[in-house]
Amino acid sequence: MTRSAKTKTIKLSPAAELAKEQANKLLELHVAHELEALAPDAFVAWLRPELELQLEQVTALSLDQFVNAEEVKQVIVRNVVDNEIPGAIAELAGEGATRLFSSDMHKNTALNEIVATEQFSEFIDKLLELPQQRKDGINHLIELPIYQDLISGVLYQAILRYIYEENILSKNVPGVASMLKFGKRMIDKSAPKLEGAVEDSVRTYIASNLVFLLQESKEFLENSLTEEDIKVSAMELWDAIEGKTMSEFQQGMDSIDLSEFVVLGYEFWKSFRKSAYFKDSYELIVDYFFEVYGSSPLSVLLDDFEISSDQIMNEVEAFAPKVLNTLKESGQIEGFLRRRLEGFYFSKPALNCLNK
Repeated sequence: MTRSAKTKTIKLSPAAELAKEQANKLLELHVAHELEALAPDAFVAWLRPELELQLEQVTALSLDQFVNAEEVKQVIVRNVVDNEIPGAIAELAGEGATRLFSSDMHKNTALNEIVATEQFSEFIDKLLELPQQRKDGINHLIELPIYQDLISGVLYQAILRYIYEENILSKNVPGVASMLKFGKRMIDKSAPKLEGAVEDSVRTYIASNLVFLLQESKEFLENSLTEEDIKVSAMELWDAIEGKTMSEFQQGMDSIDLSEFVVLGYEFWKSFRKSAYFKDSYELIVDYFFEVYGSSPLSVLLDDFEISSDQIMNEVEAFAPKVLNTLKESGQIEGFLRRRLEGFYFSKPALNCLNK
């Protein structure tokens, strides 16, 4: 059995109809008032004294009355650790880096336009204040297999060259040079194994003395490289490179390489943010921040960070006019105001009040 529903039209009393009309008029007046108040000049004029008043009142409160350390940590977890990073961000970063590094502005910029000589010098001075780190760095360098291979290779080539070409006897004793050259030709021609034996002997000698050579290298670097030597060498290097442009430093690297570096950095960040080290780091920093400012009046934090009402207003005046005009012209502000206010004006308490 089908039952058709009939919609009943509820007829309002004359007083209720009048109250509804009055509510609608008040809504229109209120919306118009708010739109006028949100004109850029009017809004800025209203905000300045209001902002000063609010800052004056809020600075008596402490930071932990608004938020605590655990809540901040959870914000970091949600937005930095757990939140998936859109692939478009990495793509945009890569393309942006390519656009920058391939621009004429970047290519024609000299190194000393980015880093001043005084800044580089101060950086070197600061590094020189870390003698233990310098010593540890030298020790680690010498212990690397590649350094041992370098020392062995250089000595091997130098000894062979000395034997065959630069021997002091061949320069100071008449006839020895010709005899050595003749002897080498004869070895090359009739006894190639003898030359190989000489070279094997050199290799054996270097291998048996490698520990001594490395220790001598370490002592030489530690005792001979004074802070003054390092500073002079560093500044000489700076003199050689400070006038070079970015394009000279980028030689051999194209846009594909740059994009790949950005992708590698992106992939590293995705894994690093999940690490225990990153978690311990941000928790330690947040705890320390609240240890310093948590229970202090907000005025201490604002003063230390040099945040004033004038600074805030400078930014508001820079951006608010364009934002407000755009939102007003698109009708978004008016739509928001109507949705926000009509709930009140057509509510039962408001209509009852107008009905009376």
